[in-house]
Amino acid sequence: MKKLSLKEADDLALSFRTEYGIGNSQPFHAKTILRKLNILTVYRPLSEDLHGLSLKSKDGKCFMLINSSRTRGHQHFTIAHELYHLFYEEHPIPHIDEENEGMSRPIPEQNADAFASALLLPSNAVKQMIPEPELQQKNVSIATILKIEQFFSVSRKALLNRLLKLKYISQEQYESLCGLPVKWSAKAYGYDLSLYEPGNENLIIGDFGEKARLLFEHEKISEGHYHELMQLIGYGES
Repeated sequence: MKKLSLKEADDLALSFRTEYGIGNSQPFHAKTILRKLNILTVYRPLSEDLHGLSLKSKDGKCFMLINSSRTRGHQHFTIAHELYHLFYEEHPIPHIDEENEGMSRPIPEQNADAFASALLLPSNAVKQMIPEPELQQKNVSIATILKIEQFFSVSRKALLNRLLKLKYISQEQYESLCGLPVKWSAKAYGYDLSLYEPGNENLIIGDFGEKARLLFEHEKISEGHYHELMQLIGYGES
């Protein structure tokens, strides 16, 4: 498999946005897209080194499991990452996205990261939010950083990586900003902190529950089987 260039990742992300009616300068609303694509998505607390997983059945049905213990910004990146595996990998297989610090990521993972970054942070839209003097000096202020990450609902790490790859900041500033406490800076500028905190625990997106209920109401499954199905997604407990 060939590694995507920056332009190829941008073009692929733009194609996805166009196909699913997302404006080129608008934030990517992950939950809205998951519902639109009818991807059964379950948020559960997982180990810190596990971001999420995805799988696609032979008949095209898709599933995601997202780690609700990670920050909301990180969850959005994981969802975008998994969309690449589900829709653009030539032979999608059950996929687990996990931390592998210090190790070289396989090309499919690098491609999924590049696609996710481009999908969440369209280059032209990001550029338009940066004042011209900051662009020219490759020295983006923390005020601008906060404005962009809040607007696009992304983690600080995802934004800084994107700005560095787009050459909107220097390596020196990248390292400096990476060392700045995220919550402290957001609080200092009066921003809500929920983006930087875990959330969505036990949230389920998709029509699994609706389909199970219809099967029960049409007497296709027993009441006991219905409750078993609902328990699989965290419902049905007394």
